[in-house]
Amino acid sequence: MFECIRSLLYRLPLVEHLGIQLLIGLLISLACLGVFAAIADEVREQELLVRIDTEVANELHAQATPSSIQFYRLVSWIGMEGLWIMGGGLGLYFLLRRQWLHLAIWIAALIGGTLLNNVLKLIFARARPVFADPFVIERNFSFPSGHAMMSLIGFGLLTYFAWSLLRTSIGRIILVFAALMLILLVGISRMTLGVHYLSDVVAGFAAGGVWLAVCLTALNTIQRRKRAGDPAAQEQTGLAEAP
Repeated sequence: MFECIRSLLYRLPLVEHLGIQLLIGLLISLACLGVFAAIADEVREQELLVRIDTEVANELHAQATPSSIQFYRLVSWIGMEGLWIMGGGLGLYFLLRRQWLHLAIWIAALIGGTLLNNVLKLIFARARPVFADPFVIERNFSFPSGHAMMSLIGFGLLTYFAWSLLRTSIGRIILVFAALMLILLVGISRMTLGVHYLSDVVAGFAAGGVWLAVCLTALNTIQRRKRAGDPAAQEQTGLAEAP
């Protein structure tokens, strides 16, 4: 059934012209961009979503306990500082293995995502939630959440890399489930710690989804060209890349 659907898709003129990976990446990017734009419009106009943000933030702050705060501090650290430590280790691994394309995509994903998040924060300049007894104090702007955005980009791309190393369906299901749970927990941690609104986190996931889709589309497109024997693509990915 899957092969039949795939065969039919490849016969479509647009799929034949762009390639199925590029088309899927484009559709995912547009969907995430649409979600981000809708949230951004609500935030700018101070509409219903902003009131929901305030109610959710106040409720989470009121329900937090000392143990949950410590737990979410750890999760928050994993979602940013831990991600960068892991990023350095994985980058070194790709470098030693001479996997130039993977190294380039990994660097572009993390650094590009960080730059994009900083630009968006400056554009929207949204103040963070304010509490009389804050659990964590952050000095920069709130929208969108950098932790949510970077965790989706970093752990999402890591999951993509690890997918091909796992040969069993059960292993892949566990991998995806664990990655999704970690990414969601990072977003929840930022709200529970009182440094982000719900819309900040969802917008961070949406913006991260756009950039992750761009990076994965670039990776798949270059690999497809390399397999087709394009000399320019082979030079770009590195002929000495380890298998």
